[in-house]
Amino acid sequence: MRITKRLTAVILIMTMALSVVLTGCGSSDSRLSMRVSIDGHQFSPGCKVSDILDAGFTLADTDHVSTMMTESPVIPARTVVTSGLYIFKNGEPSHVEIFVYNKTVNDLDLKDCSVYEFKYDAGVYAQDAADDNCLKVLFNDIDMRFTDRKKVIDELENQGFKFKDDEKTNFFKDGDAYSTYIISATNTAGHSLDITNDYNYESGTRFVNGFDCRLKVSYDTSGA
Repeated sequence: MRITKRLTAVILIMTMALSVVLTGCGSSDSRLSMRVSIDGHQFSPGCKVSDILDAGFTLADTDHVSTMMTESPVIPARTVVTSGLYIFKNGEPSHVEIFVYNKTVNDLDLKDCSVYEFKYDAGVYAQDAADDNCLKVLFNDIDMRFTDRKKVIDELENQGFKFKDDEKTNFFKDGDAYSTYIISATNTAGHSLDITNDYNYESGTRFVNGFDCRLKVSYDTSGA
C-alpha cells in the first residue's frame, strides 16, 4: 500500500499512556463485546490491521476509491495515527473508518499495528441510501444504516448496554433539528460506544446513521 502525503502529515507521534490493558479484541464481558461486521467479516477494537487486510479488504486515505493505498508505511514506536483510514473491498466502500496505533516499543509495519477505533458513517438522508452501493456493515449484529432509533437502542440495551433516560428522550425527538444527534453508552468499561443519527429537514425525522466504538486511551503529548 502506498503511503500518501496526507497520511504522512497526520501521523502524530505521542507518548501514549493506555488507561486500560489492551489485549485481543472486544470487552472482557461478552455481553458488552463490540463486534463490527463488514461484508460478513467480524472485527473488534484491539484487532490487528492485518486481520482486516487478510479478509480481503483494502485501505484508502479517504472514503473514495481514488485514494487507495498501495504501500504499507512503517509506524514509529508508541505512536497514534490520528487520521483515519477507510475500508474498501473490490473498490466498494464500507463507510467504515479505522484509527490505528503502535503501542509497542518497536517500529511496526502498518499491517502489524492495532486498531483502536471503528467509526461508521452511512451519510445523510435515508432516501439517498439506495443510490449508494456499499458493503453491508453491522454493529453487534444490528444494522445501523438509517435504522429506527428506538429499535437500535432497545437492541443494544437487550445486549447489556446502558443509556441515560434523559439522553434517550432527547435522542428520540422528532421535528427538532437541534435535538441531540449522538448518544453514548454509560457502562462500557475500557471501551466507548457512540450512536449517531441524521436529521432529515424535509420530513422532520431522524434515523440512526452511524456508530463509533473505540478503546479508551489517554494521551500524554508532553514528550512528543
